[in-house]
Amino acid sequence: MIVDRNPRRGACALFAAALFFLAAPSLDQNLTLPSVGAQMQAPSPLPGQQPTTERTPKLGLPDVVALFENQRARVVSVQTEMSAATGVPSVFEPFMGPPGGAPVIGQGSGFVVDAQGFIITNYHVVAGATVIRCIFENGESLEAQLVGADQVTDIALLRVEAGRPLTAVQFGRSNTIRTGEWVVAIGSPFGLEHTVTVGVMSATGRRIGHGPYDNFLQTDASINPGNSGGPLFNLDGEVIGVNTAIIRNGQGIGFAVPIDTVQNLLPALRDRGYVVRGFIGAGVQDLTEDLGQTFGVERGAGVLLGSVEPGAPAAQSGLETGDIVTRFAGQRVQDTPELLSAVADGRPGSQVTVEFLRDGELRSAELTIGERPDPARREILEQRKAVPSPQGTARLGVAVRPVTPQVAQQLNVEPGVGVVVERVEPGSAASRVLTRGDVIMQIGERDIATPEDLTRALREHPEEMPLRLLVHRQGRTTFVAVRMR
Repeated sequence: MIVDRNPRRGACALFAAALFFLAAPSLDQNLTLPSVGAQMQAPSPLPGQQPTTERTPKLGLPDVVALFENQRARVVSVQTEMSAATGVPSVFEPFMGPPGGAPVIGQGSGFVVDAQGFIITNYHVVAGATVIRCIFENGESLEAQLVGADQVTDIALLRVEAGRPLTAVQFGRSNTIRTGEWVVAIGSPFGLEHTVTVGVMSATGRRIGHGPYDNFLQTDASINPGNSGGPLFNLDGEVIGVNTAIIRNGQGIGFAVPIDTVQNLLPALRDRGYVVRGFIGAGVQDLTEDLGQTFGVERGAGVLLGSVEPGAPAAQSGLETGDIVTRFAGQRVQDTPELLSAVADGRPGSQVTVEFLRDGELRSAELTIGERPDPARREILEQRKAVPSPQGTARLGVAVRPVTPQVAQQLNVEPGVGVVVERVEPGSAASRVLTRGDVIMQIGERDIATPEDLTRALREHPEEMPLRLLVHRQGRTTFVAVRMR
């Protein structure tokens, strides 16, 4: 749906320009995506997630220690790798492919929402990633598959195969949280895994001026790049939001997608991989007091149509620019979020009645809801089809090349001895001890001269035993140990 943000266009534009996502620093952007209700028939919760009952806010100082100890195992660090068309040239470019061939590494946070291995994070954390890994509190690293994503709300659903039931968070109700309540954020800011910060709920229903469906929770709990996708808890240990954005130059101003919105999306993301929303093809805006006077109505009398797309459902129903919509599908609408949510919840192809004011006269029209265009859907579905990495060196989490004479000259090593590390998968077994440009010379007592030698050595090594590597790094050799998980 087209959105006209007047009359606050200037202020909102300046505000939105100061926002950015909370993924790792290498992936920071000057944008954010808000939340919205989504169309679905009788959404069923994920197994283990049941609606919570009414709650009474806890008073007094928060027991953060107990909350963190209870929830830390449910929160993960999300590490990603994606191809990059451009990059920073390095000494390794001559033998590691053309300039810009280095993968882009990113990091965010996430949390387990189902014992079967479903994990929530932000879409901008994993969008376009060729490798996704979830790192648990005990150091366990599991490759994750994208199950579904929604660009509009910036929510993604992942799944890992843990081989055992995982402990999931409990959802709270974001529509019952009150301004001033204590909240707790857990995540991986700047890669500092399982960092806990505390603050209060600064505001709810915050409209930040980007996109048609603003509806954020605002908190002063410290959140930073790398917190993206991490949970925001109330003092009952329930997740009430997904940390998503901060103000670039602000302090103590962070935003989270309400968990009520996320819960509505999960069945569609799990079953279909994307969310379907209604669409009418009209630009909408709030009626301010001044605008209302010019139309002869009071502020909040309805939602003003600032534009109508030719041939769109709104135009086909007879709606025109300047009409003031008062009801949509039987629902009273007084501002743009109410109308946009009602439209988004509509089932494409269904017919609804729209009541509106035109020249002071109350009228009605029958409108057939369309489907909102989703430019990210194809990319999401393609990424959803991706398969996990093959075995072999993937067990270690590295890509290697032979030490050719050219490579040997660059690294000051002997040609044909060892293999050079071209890439290390984020979150892999090797990610904590190996780096790009290392030369792996031995595995245990076995000399390594080719990538095939490395693959054979890894296949034959017992998984329950640590792996000892002799590595040439920066002019000298050193031993490192890797535990294959």
